[in-house]
Amino acid sequence: MSSGDHRSSLKTELYEIYQSRSILFSLVRKDLIGKYKNSALGFLWHFLIPLMMLIVYYVTFVVGIRVAPIDNFVIYLASGLFPFTFMTSNLSGGAGCITGNSGMVKKMYFPREILVLSHVISEFIIMLIGYIVIFILIVVTGFDIKMTALTIIPIFMLMFVFVIGYTFLFSALNVYVHDVQYFLSSITMVFMFLTPMYFTVTDLQGSLQALIWLNPFTYFVEAFHSAIYFGNIPSLKVWIGCIILPTISLILGLIVFHKLKKGFAERL
Repeated sequence: MSSGDHRSSLKTELYEIYQSRSILFSLVRKDLIGKYKNSALGFLWHFLIPLMMLIVYYVTFVVGIRVAPIDNFVIYLASGLFPFTFMTSNLSGGAGCITGNSGMVKKMYFPREILVLSHVISEFIIMLIGYIVIFILIVVTGFDIKMTALTIIPIFMLMFVFVIGYTFLFSALNVYVHDVQYFLSSITMVFMFLTPMYFTVTDLQGSLQALIWLNPFTYFVEAFHSAIYFGNIPSLKVWIGCIILPTISLILGLIVFHKLKKGFAERL
């Protein structure tokens, strides 16, 4: 297939996604509102759950095991925790977004990309709600936030592309090999200990610090730490990681998803 044919095919697929935007909006609304539809607090749970997460982590790491002291630990933790949760929830849960909607895939014709997009967008909105909680904490605690916090806007965009890419990749692979979702769920805990959310990278030395930088999530978490907590523009090393990782992730994810999606209905 020539490059012109590839561009034509891409334009066609993007147009089909645009034409199916009502399905996308419906699925996002279902994830955000339908999840707590029958509960008394409803949508408010999206604000309460991040707050409860922060309380649990604070009690665990500050009151309980007392990790190395970090000033304004809650702000440091929160600024990296919600992006990390966004990335890992799409790593494990996102892998099942096609198999989990097998009925739709087998009975309806629509761009299969919609299922991936709706899942990631829903989780992204939930993460943004978590960041509202962070800024409330900043106001309440009087934490001095710098103008560098504005750099979280491009970081958010880059992280979104990064997550979209690997969710395309793993959701497609999971249709053919269901073990993919179980494997990703099992290694999420490993990433929990390899991502600098409750410790700083500078606390580590030698091979252990190098290992932390092999974790792709580290670059995004450190970008948020720099912008919000430290009041610095993220380092060149972090920016390079935050640009290269989404590029590779999106290209690989789209290629694999495009090749495998024709067989989804038969495999489910």
